[in-house]
Amino acid sequence: MRKYSVWILLILGTVFGFAAAFAGIAAAFAGMAVLVVTGIVLSDYERATYILGAYSVVDFALRSFSGFFGGIWDELLLILLIVLWVVKWIIYRSEEGFKMTPLDLPVFIFITAMVFVLIVNSPDFSISLEGFRAAVQYILWYFVVIQLLRTEKGARNLCVLFVLVTFVLALHGIYQYIIGVEMPAGWVDSKEAGVRTRVYSILGSPNVFGSLMTLAAPIAISFVFSMKKFESKLFFAFVSCAMMLSLLFTFSRGAWIGFMAAVFVYVLIKDKRFFIPIVVGVVLIIAFVPSVANRITYMMSPEYIESSLRGGRLVRWLTGFEILQSNPFVGVGHGHFGGAVAMNHNMSYLVGISVVKTFYMDNYFLKTAVETGLLGFFAFAALIYQLIVNSIRTIRITTEKSLKELEIGIFAGLVGVICHNFVENIFEVPMMTSCFWLLAAVMMHLWYLSYYRRLE
Repeated sequence: MRKYSVWILLILGTVFGFAAAFAGIAAAFAGMAVLVVTGIVLSDYERATYILGAYSVVDFALRSFSGFFGGIWDELLLILLIVLWVVKWIIYRSEEGFKMTPLDLPVFIFITAMVFVLIVNSPDFSISLEGFRAAVQYILWYFVVIQLLRTEKGARNLCVLFVLVTFVLALHGIYQYIIGVEMPAGWVDSKEAGVRTRVYSILGSPNVFGSLMTLAAPIAISFVFSMKKFESKLFFAFVSCAMMLSLLFTFSRGAWIGFMAAVFVYVLIKDKRFFIPIVVGVVLIIAFVPSVANRITYMMSPEYIESSLRGGRLVRWLTGFEILQSNPFVGVGHGHFGGAVAMNHNMSYLVGISVVKTFYMDNYFLKTAVETGLLGFFAFAALIYQLIVNSIRTIRITTEKSLKELEIGIFAGLVGVICHNFVENIFEVPMMTSCFWLLAAVMMHLWYLSYYRRLE
């Protein structure tokens, strides 16, 4: 074996030397990276999903340093993983065929509803197609990941990688708070006091960064309970604390609400006795951290409501409901109001006798309803409902303690992000949508293993 390793190193060294001589060092390193990743994937196709576990940093790195490729890398990866899925299905057909889960049909129904809206209601087809892609493309990760995952170990390793990558970002967020990273004035209302900065790491938005912490922290907490070695438990306890501290420093009320929902679900399933220390902890934070207390109390003040009705969430929601009443069945069309695509195209809409320029609806469910009508809204709501129901079923039928702990953590994180979407357009962010459906696929993969294990 050592003999072959020497030959492999000699061959790789020779290839690297020629590549560096003719194409440059950067191209040589890029080529070597591709070869290494290809070797890892070919040795075990399940490991290809690990790239998605590091989506946040991979996306940031490629968009920062790779120009054009940075904008299309996830589409290319999706195509490559679909090809890998087909190759795996052909080569390993005797080992495992097409995996079917209870979430397949709801996802298919949702995509069908989105296609129907695209066909019957596209005022500007190019914009509608872009909006359709934003709503559907990243859900396709679910199908790819569920087919490529093979073992419990692979699912657990994927979650560990996701948590560790998020942990690094959490540390960066804490560092930003320590140095008082500069933030735009619009991130804090002029009447709020005590918030000197809001952290965002490499993601550019405290709300998105807070949502990522909300998704990952419950999984990190689950590792505290599932790890066998004390050192591992201690490490993931530190990881969990770092994520929660970084979440606190985002000063994202929406993310806080989502995380509290995640904590409620986690404790409700895990052990209701944890409610008392959690409530005590929240009270202590509000009592002894004035900036947090001010941020929360201001949200319930008449000044906030007045400001929100003038140019904030409340007036946006009221406008969304008014538009929905005018187009109840199929909405105004994909990408035509309330989201990132509409903002990029400077869309506007006639509301009553006034022309209203588009804005972020700050409620993904309402945004979906405005653009795709009640048809799209109910298809999406049914999908989320089925995800919740089948996640609970997965937890119930799992007998192995460590897997059950992981499932509780994943489920809590998913619920937290779902709740956050009631006050933000979190699913408009490709990174968040990809990570969400990646973990949904992990959950249904664990359902698949537990369900068929019961039948044996």
